[in-house]
Amino acid sequence: MIRLAWLNLVRERTRLVISTVGIALALVLIMVIGGIFAGTEEFAVAYIKNVPAPIWLMQAGVENMHMASSFLAPQTVSLAELAPGVRDATSVLYMGANLDVGDDSIIGYIIGVEPDAVIGGPWDMVAGNADLAPGEIVVDQVLASRYGLVLGDPVTLFGSELTIAGLSRGNFGVGSSFAFVNKQTLAGLAGAPPDAGSFVLVRVESDADIDAVAASLREDVPGVNVMRQAAFADSDRELIRQMGADIVRAMNIIAYIVGLLVIALTIYTATLERSREYGMLKALGADFSKLAAVVLTQAFISAALGAMLGIALSYAAAQLIGSASPDMLVLIAPADVVNQLPILALVTALASLLPLARIAHLDPTIVFKA
Repeated sequence: MIRLAWLNLVRERTRLVISTVGIALALVLIMVIGGIFAGTEEFAVAYIKNVPAPIWLMQAGVENMHMASSFLAPQTVSLAELAPGVRDATSVLYMGANLDVGDDSIIGYIIGVEPDAVIGGPWDMVAGNADLAPGEIVVDQVLASRYGLVLGDPVTLFGSELTIAGLSRGNFGVGSSFAFVNKQTLAGLAGAPPDAGSFVLVRVESDADIDAVAASLREDVPGVNVMRQAAFADSDRELIRQMGADIVRAMNIIAYIVGLLVIALTIYTATLERSREYGMLKALGADFSKLAAVVLTQAFISAALGAMLGIALSYAAAQLIGSASPDMLVLIAPADVVNQLPILALVTALASLLPLARIAHLDPTIVFKA
């Protein structure tokens, strides 16, 4: 039956190519759209992931960096440093703001860092200086390249001009662009107290138990929410996932409908054109189960070819998009590919129902008709 199914498919090679490409493109749509949202999640949590602080303190009730604001009491740092197992604590000021470059306004997130802070600033410098003096700023090299900026050029934040002192890498993405400024400068521009802080980044001693340190901080530092770094990143990912879930779901449904129609049309047309052959098999005693096996095998061969091509094209598209637009990360994990296969199998089975109905009602005498 597999041989017969394969012969039916390759007899019309043009149709086989069209169906394979159609299924592949439907899968590319699913994988790339999902990959763009997965990449957006990773860009959004890039700062949290790259700061080497296993424990984060924030205002009580706050569980996210994005779509939230946090302000901590000035004594939070000193209180945190007194907790057992704490190596050091660093305060950063964080707020959403527009960074103006000429007539362009870039929506992003600004991190205010103390000049002598060992953590909390840009994690991958490519040029210039990360020890920011008042009136200086570090921006991502992709942003600088896009807007023709170099070291020493001015940008505007909260109506005040800042000088680009450094270029970093990995903190400019779709919907999540980070820039770094002197903490006191940011406080002054935003009208906040000079010692204002949004988050306290806590490093622990090498022999300390992180969970035990976190528990001590909850006891010793009032008015704060204490979160592990991984939990904080997961919380932000979940927030962004919820924001884009409806779009991803809609695009996936459209793509699966396209795939279903492509498979169904291909197999139905092949079945219709081979009605005499199926009628002959039926006249020779082949029962419905054997004929159905041929149809199903055709469908799954088409789907398998389309899936292999689609997976290859998806990874190629991800590389192409990343090269053409460095601020867009298309993240396609192997687990995402595996998760699509059962759904594709279900779609393929559904697409076989129409030709199976045709086979079930096929009149064996068709073989004797002119």
